[in-house]
Amino acid sequence: MDKLPEIIIGGRTIPLHYSTYETIAIQSEIGCTAFQLKDEVFGVEKIDEDGDETLGNIKLDVAKDTVKMMKMGKLIRILGNAGLEESGQEPDLTDKWILRHMKPSMIVIYALAMMTVITTGNMMEAKREEKTGEATDVILEEEKAKKQPET
Repeated sequence: MDKLPEIIIGGRTIPLHYSTYETIAIQSEIGCTAFQLKDEVFGVEKIDEDGDETLGNIKLDVAKDTVKMMKMGKLIRILGNAGLEESGQEPDLTDKWILRHMKPSMIVIYALAMMTVITTGNMMEAKREEKTGEATDVILEEEKAKKQPET
């Protein structure tokens, strides 16, 4: 198994794991799909004018909204307990412990870390081996094809 991504909260290193099992927990406990997290939890707002879908020019409202902060605490608990379990540790995180130990100045950093874990988890299965033996990102290939003019 690959090394799981980690965050540090309250001096504790917490591995993070995202799979379909956690998707179900997100839907039942947070009340949205993983794809809706950007609006429901992170409060992503694009600030560039050209409609680009990259994350380079965004603003996150999570630090201004108590409901979003509570949902992010739940998200960290869900992915953190999964990571602890996957790494053979006791999944003992609670929402209260996470929210109590998160540094307010780090909320946006935690949100970016969670966005990365979710995005990576969703793209992981989209890789395929080409005949050359090189891994190709199917999603990136599809996006490139969309942007090329039709001939």
